[in-house]
Amino acid sequence: MEDRSHPKILPPHVAIISLIIIIFLHYLMPTPLIQGPYNYFGILFFAAGLLFLFLSFGIFKRKETPILPGQKPTALVIEGPYKFTRNPMYLGVTTALLGVAIFLGDILAFLAPIIFFIFVSIRFIPREEKLMESLFGKKYLDYKKKVRRWI
Repeated sequence: MEDRSHPKILPPHVAIISLIIIIFLHYLMPTPLIQGPYNYFGILFFAAGLLFLFLSFGIFKRKETPILPGQKPTALVIEGPYKFTRNPMYLGVTTALLGVAIFLGDILAFLAPIIFFIFVSIRFIPREEKLMESLFGKKYLDYKKKVRRWI
């Protein structure tokens, strides 16, 4: 069941919009910070972020629980990357955006991962954690004590 009070702007929207804006700014107003060949480290960050994201998606799919924020979870996922972070999907997106910023090498490009991190930390994670507490109670609270929010 979907939460009707949930905002229309979801984390994937913020990530995609941020990505488009930083690429646009990169070509419109370059602000060099990282030069080649060092900027190629961004590819590693981007790939690692996507890997983390897709591993997390796969676990949610196997558990048959919704992926998008605002949908009621049907399972408490605490395996795979969830052993190390309570938010591997958000961490994956943040890491991928960081990779793009490093690859572009522009100062302004680093706004994308920062904005995404702040957005989900303020707008989504607290709401999601309250929902998880109400649905899974002590089991989630115990998990929350053992595993950090980010890393």
